[in-house]
Amino acid sequence: MTFRVVLTGRPIQGCSNERIEQRLMEQMKLSAAQAKQLLPPAKRMLKQGLDRAGAEALHMRFQAAGLETRIEASEPMPAADPLQALQTLAGAGLEGKRPSHRYMMHVLLVTACCLLIPVLYAGFVIALAVALGWYLSHVHVYLADVHSIWLKLCAYVIPAISGGILLLFLARPLFSKLARAERELVLDLSAEPRLQQVIDQLCKAIGVQAPVAVHLSAQMNASVHFAEGWRGLRSGRKVLTIGMPLVAGLTTQQFIGVLAHEFGHFAQRLGLRSSFLINRVNAWLELRCHASDPWDDRLDEWLERDLWFPVPQALQLAQFGIDLSRRLMDAGFKLSFRLSRSLSRQMEFDADRYEALLSGSEAFRQTALRLRTLAEAWQVVDQKNGNIWREGRLLRNMPEATVLMVSRLDASVLQAVEQSIDVQVTRYWDTHPADLDRIEHAESLKAPGFLCDERPAASLFVRFAEHCERVTLAYYADLGLDVQSAQLQDSQTLLNTNAQREDALGQLREWSGRQWRSKPWLALHLPLQAGHADLSWQTSIDMLRQQSPEITRAWQMAAEEEEQRNALAYGLSWHRWGETTWLNEREQLVHELHEPLYRQIEQNETSARQLLAQAASLYRRRLKCTLARGDDTARKAGRLLLQLSALYTDYSRLAESRELARRFQLDYRRRGDTQADRLHHDALVSYQDQALRLLSKADGIVQPYLDGTTIGGYLRLRCPQLKVTAGEPMRFFEDSAALLDSLAYAHERVAAEVARVCLAIERGQGIRGIRLLSETGRAQAEVV
Repeated sequence: MTFRVVLTGRPIQGCSNERIEQRLMEQMKLSAAQAKQLLPPAKRMLKQGLDRAGAEALHMRFQAAGLETRIEASEPMPAADPLQALQTLAGAGLEGKRPSHRYMMHVLLVTACCLLIPVLYAGFVIALAVALGWYLSHVHVYLADVHSIWLKLCAYVIPAISGGILLLFLARPLFSKLARAERELVLDLSAEPRLQQVIDQLCKAIGVQAPVAVHLSAQMNASVHFAEGWRGLRSGRKVLTIGMPLVAGLTTQQFIGVLAHEFGHFAQRLGLRSSFLINRVNAWLELRCHASDPWDDRLDEWLERDLWFPVPQALQLAQFGIDLSRRLMDAGFKLSFRLSRSLSRQMEFDADRYEALLSGSEAFRQTALRLRTLAEAWQVVDQKNGNIWREGRLLRNMPEATVLMVSRLDASVLQAVEQSIDVQVTRYWDTHPADLDRIEHAESLKAPGFLCDERPAASLFVRFAEHCERVTLAYYADLGLDVQSAQLQDSQTLLNTNAQREDALGQLREWSGRQWRSKPWLALHLPLQAGHADLSWQTSIDMLRQQSPEITRAWQMAAEEEEQRNALAYGLSWHRWGETTWLNEREQLVHELHEPLYRQIEQNETSARQLLAQAASLYRRRLKCTLARGDDTARKAGRLLLQLSALYTDYSRLAESRELARRFQLDYRRRGDTQADRLHHDALVSYQDQALRLLSKADGIVQPYLDGTTIGGYLRLRCPQLKVTAGEPMRFFEDSAALLDSLAYAHERVAAEVARVCLAIERGQGIRGIRLLSETGRAQAEVV
């Protein structure tokens, strides 16, 4: 396979055209005219016919000069195109399989049962309405001898109003619409003639109508659905959705096999229509039983007001109607979901048959394994992308990064993925059969296959990289991220940056002898404890090594105390209102016991915190000795770490206030009383005040590692909607969602940088680290 290097027309972040031109002339010995032709926004192919190593070398040279490039596969088309087999197959056609009468009866029965569920719900509502109407039209017979006008009014008005409200909110789900589907990225097939040829020939071979549109997705999936919803059900017009990570990671043979599977669903005319109806019912039921209802907030808001005494009872009855409808919908959803699973699994087996016939039964296992591996890589890429977003950067091309990550997965991970195929079984609620069952079904067909093409599936596309970037940006938009072009990075650069961050964290664990925990932060800003100021460099490390088991346990206990602190604060808050609360399912809060415990944790007076304070003093002594041998940059990093350590008290209080606000909000929605409302409001106000104080302190801490010149500047960039001054507390709470995570990341980032510098200095001075002696001792013990 050969590769080509293509100029994207974008500069590396922070590089001006003048600087790029100078570097091209100095580093690559180009003339001024040649350099100007390469400056952004110029797009062109730089060189083709390269092997992987040569392409990556040229890619790195232009990256160093400040120009963004990408590597594309450019293997020339063979003289005998394997896709000609599809042309032959389109004329002959794949062997079809008519569904049995038993299968058709099963499909119709399952569909009828699922459709019956909303009909039964509607019948229940109508029956209640008829019962209420009968009561109101016949109650006068029983009140003929009653002379009290008030009793007659109560007999008519109260049932009419309460029954009407209940019926109204029970009937609301019958008139609700499904949530509008997300906007799809439409692929212009006229710009991708080779892919269009594959789709047309494959549909002719299977004997189905070609899709009227092809949509692109960033997900590790491919699917088929009717176009325009109910209109598509009547017309039979279908849409194919292709996940670009699949195209990036599969061979042509594997990808066309996946397409054959999806077009196999096209061939299931009765099953596909039944599946559409069932999925519509399931989606409607799930939406009505789990989605938030704006009427919940309206009723809660009205209940807060001082209303005439019958009105709150009517509002509570409306809430009961919403809750009852949700319970009924939830029961209906579980029943419908269970009824339709066997049908869904059978449809998958039928679609697998077309994939096996086209690609061959023996290739089915390799495709299933590759799909699992790509799914694992995609999850890793998504996680790493989220981590680096803390620094305001994101991948430009997630499908490309997914394939790159496959080559970086550990052998143990790849082995675990392969073993998972043989151990997974089809479970009660699964919509798809287990891969092992599908593989055995495909191999039982013993199909030789019609296609063998090991080239990348991306070779079927003309503008593959452009499509990948489009779906990546659409994925970010769906997540609600406001991404600027300057924040986007190429896969190699960003994954290498992430690897550097992970390597730095590894050095932090090595420097601390694996003692380090993310919470609580070491109180490095406090003065040295008595006797520690006179310790030598090596002695302070040796003491940390000797106390390593105790420090590790104390750190873990202190981290657990941080979680316990939130539960204690929540329970004590309710106790002040006279409520009986439980810390967990087994332990009830006892004020005399748990109030002092909360104060001990808050004021760092527990035994675990006191031991950590001693460890922090030893670490500070170690830092002082180490950084004294370092340069000015190293000492600035150390001072920055001490400044961040001083923020932990504010950080932990802010985390407590945020957790309390979250819990009280849930309580208020569940209970709707003034106590929960008051506690929720007080927690929000406290959170806002503490956050503003923390930001004020962070504004004075200069830092060179993250965006923004100060820690406060970095935090505000991570929370762009956050206002400088106090505003509406709930809005402030929502806008500052990333505040705590960003501050914790900043602390960890600086601590890792300090550890990296300290490790280098200690090794250069011949100082033994915490882990060095213990590892040597363990090795000697193993020899003995």
